[in-house]
Amino acid sequence: MSEAQKRVRWLTLAVLVGVALLLTYLDSSGNLGGAMSVVRDPLTAVLSFTSSRSESTADLLVGPRDLQTARAEITELQSRIDELERENEELREIEGELRILQDLFNRARQSPEFARQIANVIGHDTSPSVRSIIIDKGTEDGIRVGMPVESSRGLVGIIFRAAPQSAQVALITDNASAIPARLGNSRATGILSGGGLGGPLTMDWVDLKYELEIGEVVLTSGLDGSFPQDIVVGRVIEVNRSEADLFQQAVVQPATDFENLEMVFVITNFQPVNTAIFDTP
Repeated sequence: MSEAQKRVRWLTLAVLVGVALLLTYLDSSGNLGGAMSVVRDPLTAVLSFTSSRSESTADLLVGPRDLQTARAEITELQSRIDELERENEELREIEGELRILQDLFNRARQSPEFARQIANVIGHDTSPSVRSIIIDKGTEDGIRVGMPVESSRGLVGIIFRAAPQSAQVALITDNASAIPARLGNSRATGILSGGGLGGPLTMDWVDLKYELEIGEVVLTSGLDGSFPQDIVVGRVIEVNRSEADLFQQAVVQPATDFENLEMVFVITNFQPVNTAIFDTP
């Protein structure tokens, strides 16, 4: 046998051994079926390989376009979210106004004998001389100087000045305010005085014979004719009493929160009683 035939025989033997080892490995790894399909139909395998690569390339080309679409959708959704948040704020504002109106309605139902005009608080007077608020109702709406003003929780003050479309209300906390008042339990009477800016509301000239209680409701007595009777003013939070004095004093917490006052009632059919004739003998 020639040298060339020996080399061909050994090469053939090596190839057969290699193929046998490859088939054994593919069979043990579970890939023999795929390899046989390539042998049986090589064209299909090539087409499948090129198809997967084409799909990957198409995904790369479509990706940026999808990103632009996603960004546009995100912008649109953010705009919608902002709009819904504004609507929620408006609904909360409306809910707050409805709650205030409900409280005012309940207060009006407690004393239906009085005619009332609802007014919005449009400003707080910054003058240090008078503690007051500005409302959006005036003489064109039937508002006159001297008319009492109350909130859903209690007395606010009295009309101090009036313009055609607005009015100024002097608050009961003003240091010039002096209102005849009565306590709900003890029935003691006194003069409710404002403390001005930062000062407490006090009820002075209360006779020592009365035992005042913390938490007693303070009401208008109506004795001077400037305010109707039994409008809630506040509650007693402190009693200053000394047997050496002729009178005692009660510190009163107002029922109305003047800093957050938004709407008020003006009692329009109450006519103050003029008692000036009795001031001089």
